[in-house]
Amino acid sequence: MAESTPRSESGTASILAIGLATVLLGGCLVGVFWAAVSVGRHRAASAADLAALSAAQALQTGANDACLTASRIAAAQQAEVHACHQAGESVAIVVAVKLRLGVLGTPIVTAEARAGPAEGAN
Repeated sequence: MAESTPRSESGTASILAIGLATVLLGGCLVGVFWAAVSVGRHRAASAADLAALSAAQALQTGANDACLTASRIAAAQQAEVHACHQAGESVAIVVAVKLRLGVLGTPIVTAEARAGPAEGAN
């Protein structure tokens, strides 16, 4: 019977620790990206709501261009109006917010909002 030489297991824990740290770091990066996009969606939705409400109020007070008002309000919220449609006293707005995520890029998040009298209201 041949004698086997004992193998050294030194360094195994280091490799395991590096692997675990890599997985944890990756999970943290995904969490940070998810949180940034979620905050961006909320910012876009808030900007769209404010822009649509301001545009509808401008229509009701007799302002010349409700979409210009919507663009001004969206710009104050660091957003940009991509679409603005007037139908009677109602206004529908699509707003975009550009996220700055460093090396992860600059995705654009959009949100829609409508403001005006309720459908079928007197």
